[in-house]
Amino acid sequence: MNSSDRIAVQRYAAAYNALSATNEDASRRAESLRLAAQALAGVQTYMSSPRISTEKKKQTVKAALAALPEAASFVEVLLDAKRYALLDAVVRRVEELLDERLGILRAEVVSARTLNETQQRQTEEALSARYGGEVKAIFKTDPALLGGLQIWCRGELIDGSLQGRLAKLQAELAQ
Repeated sequence: MNSSDRIAVQRYAAAYNALSATNEDASRRAESLRLAAQALAGVQTYMSSPRISTEKKKQTVKAALAALPEAASFVEVLLDAKRYALLDAVVRRVEELLDERLGILRAEVVSARTLNETQQRQTEEALSARYGGEVKAIFKTDPALLGGLQIWCRGELIDGSLQGRLAKLQAELAQ
């Protein structure tokens, strides 16, 4: 994505987010936009085609998103501006703005094996204490880690994996 598109994504997401007066309304709108993007995922080629008129695309949006009128109107704005291709990026940015609004931090936790619910909860609690806010984590597995965790939160990597420790030891020994 080029810088012009990144700026456009920021602006469209900020505008969409600003439509909500309350956190509850912002949550509802973000969910509505996410559902709209999912509903339109199956017609991506059609919506991106320069051979299809904007009016026909708008008709498709209205039909597919009849239950989501606010999101449909927003998608129509993107169509009019020839920025429909940015929809998925706008959805991600709207969700990030919602997290900021609600004081939620996102983290990605990678472990060698699947963590049980208690371990997941304890990890989120430890991260919440460290960062001073509610942390919601996405948990993934990577057997190559051998053991321990790798955590990405707020642009920071906390590498407590056995693989990371071995790499650090190897680097120290090589000096």
